[in-house]
Amino acid sequence: MTTSAPSAPPVPLTARGFVALPPTEQVAAIRTRGGAASLGTTLRLVITLGRPRTCVPGLVAYAIGLGYAPAPVPVGHAVLGAVLALLVGFSANLHNTYTDVEEDSRNLPGRMWLLYRLGLRRLAWTLAGLNAFMVGAAVVFGPGFVVFTVIGLIGLHQYSFRPLRLKARPLLGLYVFAQAVVGPFLIGWFIGQDGVRGLPGPVWGMFGFLFAWFVAKGLVKNVPDFDGDHAAGLRTSATLFPTRTAAARCAALVTVAAYLCLPVPVVVGASPMAVLWALPWSLVAAYQGVRLVRAEDAAAANAVLRGDMVLSSAFLATVLLLQEPRWSSVAVIAAGALIIAASDLLAMDSRRDADTGSMPTREEPIAMNPPTGTSARPATPQELFDRIAPRYDLFNSLLSAGSDRRWRREVARRLAAPPGADVLDVATGTGSLAIAVARHRPDARIVACDINASMLAVAARRLERQGLSGRITLKSAPGELLPFPDASFDAVCIAFAIDDMADRRACAAEMARVLRPGGHLVLLELGVPEQPVLRSLYLGGLGVMSLLGRARGMSGYRHLREEIITYRGPEAVRSLLMDAGLTEYTRTPLTGGIAVVHAAVREKG
Repeated sequence: MTTSAPSAPPVPLTARGFVALPPTEQVAAIRTRGGAASLGTTLRLVITLGRPRTCVPGLVAYAIGLGYAPAPVPVGHAVLGAVLALLVGFSANLHNTYTDVEEDSRNLPGRMWLLYRLGLRRLAWTLAGLNAFMVGAAVVFGPGFVVFTVIGLIGLHQYSFRPLRLKARPLLGLYVFAQAVVGPFLIGWFIGQDGVRGLPGPVWGMFGFLFAWFVAKGLVKNVPDFDGDHAAGLRTSATLFPTRTAAARCAALVTVAAYLCLPVPVVVGASPMAVLWALPWSLVAAYQGVRLVRAEDAAAANAVLRGDMVLSSAFLATVLLLQEPRWSSVAVIAAGALIIAASDLLAMDSRRDADTGSMPTREEPIAMNPPTGTSARPATPQELFDRIAPRYDLFNSLLSAGSDRRWRREVARRLAAPPGADVLDVATGTGSLAIAVARHRPDARIVACDINASMLAVAARRLERQGLSGRITLKSAPGELLPFPDASFDAVCIAFAIDDMADRRACAAEMARVLRPGGHLVLLELGVPEQPVLRSLYLGGLGVMSLLGRARGMSGYRHLREEIITYRGPEAVRSLLMDAGLTEYTRTPLTGGIAVVHAAVREKG
């Protein structure tokens, strides 16, 4: 009896549909379907899969090697060498993505979604183009350097590809993995010496230290992938051990030992005594090792690995600055820091926390047809509102750079209603929109409701301070079940809350129900700018907010960021309001599309 290979599901797959597939079907989908992303998206996917943040240690190692130059190196040559040094790790990461589909479908399903969008064929052409560029650039430094580059590229290729597939050979795999740092070090040395020259005795000391140190990093790198590699039958330095914890213990011990070998290049004369001031980093490495051993699952181990890459870069940057205290070293370190920060803020890395779970959070288009009454955005838990209530207004001001007040004034201006109108503010939170309406319409009778007691308590204090307690009535009520008779209000408004509802369709229907015929509903929502440059800058700013929140232990920043980047677009809001029986829909983008005012009317009669 024979069994056929898993057939790929019909395209196009959504992110949720893709990651819901069993690993074998994910692999089949990737291998049988080409990517259909636009040119701009393709570029972003390639950068994300190339993982620039992991290339920074190689860049710093290149600068260390270049530092042995007996004479100043032309700036153009130095910059071209730096690009080649970065491309060593970048190209290696793309090679791994191409060949490691089976194990990554278990270890990093989010990464496989990115590959599905890009397509294996496009990735193959990208690799060919990068390799051709590297060989072409090597011509600038002479025939010997071209030979060195070709040999290095063959090593990168055979680390991942058959027939050798050295990464499946535990010891040889670690040897080749270390080339991600010693290769750039040699690039710097050769460019600094104006040609391929042998290493003198002292420089061998630094070469040997970097080699041993990054072999230890290879041990750490393989630990998070233990489960998937073991399931795929791949023999790595980690799967030689019976459990992930055992592999983590070995990696932690060897890594600390490698850091403590820093005196070797000092003893042999490759580095000055000042370099020993970098030794305290070994304490941080020991702490990271403890975290790796205690990691409860692959996702936790992956989080340690991401932090370890920053540690590696910081350690080598310290060595570089102590060994070569010059402005060029500062420039290299600044460039490396910028690469890491940009990669994290723009989520351009394919080993994010989200990639180890069942659902990517940044690169995917969310399925456009969620179940009736639900939202594609993550619903905000009420306990989060309990925590952030005292700082909720600060949240909004920081996130909008102070524009949120102007946005609310615009909502108040658009609430077309007769004199002495009855106005309802749904999900009022701390009362900011209700206050804006009260100031714009002194004659209006305003009711503001919310389900969260902590938010209403803050709102009550604000109203009392501003003398508005007599004009705005606060009421505890859910947006999906408003405790008001039909046709009770001349206008209804809601800000930044429709997607926090457990049932957004029910909320829209309730707001339409309590509107009087001819009454206006105005909805204010955060969005994402359509202009590409502004969009990138805005999403980068959201990343800063997320990191700030994480540093202060406040998940609210991260949650708000996830709500915004999963925004499904104004058409989704239009459909929501039209389905609730409203008409005359209009929308007005504010601040380049960062916020959008949606308005609709309940028909008369």
